Amino acid sequence: MMFEGYKNKQIIIILVLVNVSLVYLLLYLDVISTSKCAEYFERPHARHKIRLRPVQFTFDMKNLSENDYKKLVDVEDFSFTILNEHACDSADIFLLIMVPSAPGHLEHRLNIRSTWGFPRKNVKLMFLLGMVTDDKLQEEIEIESKLHGDIIQGNFIDSYHNMTYKAVMSLKYVVYHCPKVLYILKMDDDSFVNTPLLLNFLSNDLSPYGAANLFLCNDMSRSPVIRNNRSKWYVPEDIYPDRFYPSYCSGWYAIFSPDVCFQLYEQSQNLKYLFIDDAFVYGIAASKANLKHTDMSRYTLAGKNPNFLFDGKYDKMRLLFGSPNMNVKLIKRFWEYFRGKPVPLTIGDSVL
Repeated sequence: MMFEGYKNKQIIIILVLVNVSLVYLLLYLDVISTSKCAEYFERPHARHKIRLRPVQFTFDMKNLSENDYKKLVDVEDFSFTILNEHACDSADIFLLIMVPSAPGHLEHRLNIRSTWGFPRKNVKLMFLLGMVTDDKLQEEIEIESKLHGDIIQGNFIDSYHNMTYKAVMSLKYVVYHCPKVLYILKMDDDSFVNTPLLLNFLSNDLSPYGAANLFLCNDMSRSPVIRNNRSKWYVPEDIYPDRFYPSYCSGWYAIFSPDVCFQLYEQSQNLKYLFIDDAFVYGIAASKANLKHTDMSRYTLAGKNPNFLFDGKYDKMRLLFGSPNMNVKLIKRFWEYFRGKPVPLTIGDSVL
């Protein structure tokens, strides 16, 4: 009798194991079949969708006006004075890094090229400039462009109040000259990118095939419109009447997918010009397109003392970006610090 009971227990255990195996097999087959026919996988808690297989995204160009290429927000005679239009032709671009830079910031650009922006397979780095009135400086910029092939220049004067033109020009370049890119990073020239970890994050936490509706940055919410005419951020009511800007991305960096790039560009081209570029592009235009961003501040040192990095205070962080307003020396120091450390395969959690 005892043997019989033992035998029955064995049979029950075997049946349970068989059933569990069948469940896993069915789930596996479902994933395989889904991967073959589906284009995207959407996580329930995330705004974006990741690609399951290679798919060529195409922009809906019919939504743009006939003269769109010559238009830049409210400028009707825009042109690229330096284009490097074939920069994205050489290979499939996994990540395009767009860096707005002041024309005189040659040291910043050289530093980026030799640190976090040094050449990598399937990664393209481009610098965005406006025009200068100094003929000698313009000649130097043209020589720099011929040497490195990574300069984009528009025919507007490079100034603080023209930064929005530069931001929208970067979107225009993607739409017309780099449409096959999978991911886009907008990055200021005075900050740091942990490029190896960022590439692992995009490939492993997201997808090697790209994503849709992806919009990542440091969140700026409930930012008031400054009405004090002595402030550098003063905006009169006739330019923007609301008391607060829509929730937007702090402009020193942002990561987005090509579809988001196109929507930001399409809306920006039809808005009243506002010189505060991050509020304009990543707030007002994004709001018009019903785009929502995901806050990534926990992966940056914004608001923290960057020098604490070297004391080991941030060793447990999966640091993707430094902080805004870093000097050249500090960026170099960050780069050397991370070069000596192993690169995690992922950012290590499921926040996305």
